[in-house]
Amino acid sequence: MTRSRPPRARSSRWAALLVPALAAACGETDTVAPPEAGPASIAILTGADQRGVPGRPPAEAITVRVLDAEGRPAGGSTVTFRPEPGHGSTDPASAVADAGGEAATSWTLGATPGPQRLQVSAGRAGATVRAEAIDLEAELDALFAPASAAEVEAVRADWARRDISAAGVAVELTEELAFGETAATLRIVSHVVAGARHFGAIIVPDGAAPGTLPLLMFSHGGDGGVSVGAIDIVVLALGERSRRFVYAIPSFRSEPLRYGDRSWVSEGPSSHWDHDVDDALALANVVFETTPEVRPDAIHIVGGSRGAGVALLAGARDERVERIAAFYGPTDFFDDWIRVIAWKTALDGPWDLPGLIHLDSTVVQPLVRGTLSTAGARLELVRRSSVLFAADLPAVQVHHGTADFVVPVSQAESLMRTMAALGRTAPDFEAFIYEGGGHDFLSLAGAIPRAAEFIAEALQPKGNP
Repeated sequence: MTRSRPPRARSSRWAALLVPALAAACGETDTVAPPEAGPASIAILTGADQRGVPGRPPAEAITVRVLDAEGRPAGGSTVTFRPEPGHGSTDPASAVADAGGEAATSWTLGATPGPQRLQVSAGRAGATVRAEAIDLEAELDALFAPASAAEVEAVRADWARRDISAAGVAVELTEELAFGETAATLRIVSHVVAGARHFGAIIVPDGAAPGTLPLLMFSHGGDGGVSVGAIDIVVLALGERSRRFVYAIPSFRSEPLRYGDRSWVSEGPSSHWDHDVDDALALANVVFETTPEVRPDAIHIVGGSRGAGVALLAGARDERVERIAAFYGPTDFFDDWIRVIAWKTALDGPWDLPGLIHLDSTVVQPLVRGTLSTAGARLELVRRSSVLFAADLPAVQVHHGTADFVVPVSQAESLMRTMAALGRTAPDFEAFIYEGGGHDFLSLAGAIPRAAEFIAEALQPKGNP
């Protein structure tokens, strides 16, 4: 016997179907709630497709935006960041998206070189962030392989194209200056190098006849600019002979030239060792064009640390440079010391030493990130390595201490080996190594008198011993 459905149930079903239809026909509608908004997609804002060092975060943090089905920010969503196995870790592992739908994390790559992936999820939405952990030792092997003759010639060609003429010269200050036991005139000048205004000081002892005084340039060390008073150590060392030179003191790009309570900041981004040379040689050209007392045919340079590196590179670039006294300066950027620096800065950032922040930001980090090729990075090292241009150097006297922990003595030794291989000996090339000497003129016993005598040779008439 078949059981029939109760009449009440049947009428309820038809009521459920008919009542809305009748209501619609009469112009009456119910409001239907939209589906609940939630994550529908994830956009990667920053941090995609980076290169980085294994076991370290890449340069950019990972930032994402969570969107709903209508493409609106899904603020308040919980976003999870999960590296695939062996692909490192994130901090935080999850975050709540802000009102704009954004969330961020720092991704520390896994320890094994190669492709790595990070899964990002919010609700049912997901995305993948990819990165590459580089083989740092292999990268450094390629970077520090010996420089080729073609690379050296490419740098020479680059140098030849640079304009270091005296352009846009202006005198910012003229003042009488007490100078040892005599008087002199100080001029602060500015001029334009590669579109940037550069400042330098020129000091001319009073009473000199036209064309009688050699040009002596002081090339400073450190990253903090230079004071006109820095020339005092040279004046003291030369004694009464100091009044027989014209002096030039260049500042370098982005750094100040100071005199008393005044300062003038040279324009342009810093370019340690490389474009520093452009600034120095351009100032020499300003001296030759604006200073009647100077001999117009030669440049002599005293430099310490960074400034010694600049002096040596200037000597390699400009045949007018005749004599360089170089104190504890870098000569060889393919040296093992620089490789250790590159390794450390790639892992942990630069040491607090002059020039290393610049080297890290313009060479090491761009190489790690892949924005600078190995070939491009190698040229940056070549153009800072005077040892590769040793055959072009003028007469040089080097001073370096064995206990120098800023620029190690291996830098002087590299130049010494190269000059010996070229057959260059005293008086054309001299190197003095000071046992226990540090990164300080005064720690190198006897160095200052030696350098003074070497520089004073510039006072001899040409052709005389």
